[in-house]
Amino acid sequence: MKTAIKHSWLLPCLLGGLTLATPALAQDEDTPYTYPDEEESEPKNSARRQRLKDEDTPYAYPEEDKPERTQERRRRHEKDTAEEFRRAAEGDEEERGFEGMARLDDPNTGVAFEVLGGAMLLSSPRGQLLGDPLPAVGGRFTWEYGRLLGSEALREALWFDVRYTYAGVREGTALIVGDTQLHYATIAPAYELTFGESSDYGAYAQVGGGFAYEHTTVEVGGKQTVLDGTKLLIQYGLGLRGRTKLSMESNVRLAWRVELMRFRRGYQDDTFVGGSLGTAF
Repeated sequence: MKTAIKHSWLLPCLLGGLTLATPALAQDEDTPYTYPDEEESEPKNSARRQRLKDEDTPYAYPEEDKPERTQERRRRHEKDTAEEFRRAAEGDEEERGFEGMARLDDPNTGVAFEVLGGAMLLSSPRGQLLGDPLPAVGGRFTWEYGRLLGSEALREALWFDVRYTYAGVREGTALIVGDTQLHYATIAPAYELTFGESSDYGAYAQVGGGFAYEHTTVEVGGKQTVLDGTKLLIQYGLGLRGRTKLSMESNVRLAWRVELMRFRRGYQDDTFVGGSLGTAF
């Protein structure tokens, strides 16, 4: 036979514990509980929330500003741009802070070598209008010195030639024979008008000076008499000039000319009609 054990002390202990327990009050649902570690980081969180708020604020672009401010900025920009162009036109390199790039953009040196040929119409003692036509040959060196002036308009418009031309004639009878040789050496500046902006072709006018050396031999009955003389001369004339590109990968060009040129030596006028062909760099 089993006997149930009565725990007479358990019930009083439970009742006493419930009586002494502190009641738990519910917090307001709208107010979050602040933990101790969150109290220290509260300033940082405030700064973070302010930064996020600033990021959410839309950026005001210049065109979204007031019309008066936008117009004022536009007028100020246009004024500054006009001032820069004015300084560039006046050539004030120090104030405008930049230099023309024409001489850097163009890799050519403006130098050319050409072989020339044509007809030399010598002033005739017989009073002919055009003179006596003779074959003439020679060569010339051309340099575009306008590249040194820093002006885009005069860059390829100004150049000069160092030129040599030869012409000779031999005529007479069985008894008397005359042999005349003429050597022309000149330096002549020129001004060229191109056929459009950045064109490789144009028309030019040229005026210069130099000298003519004449060597004459007169043979009479087998005996020769030599006459030499030098005269100053003036060279002037017109022509067409071109510098045709041979390749897009090379700076070498085909230089050519067609011209009408006169050489005045003393009281005589010799006329050259011809052209030249060579290479430009």
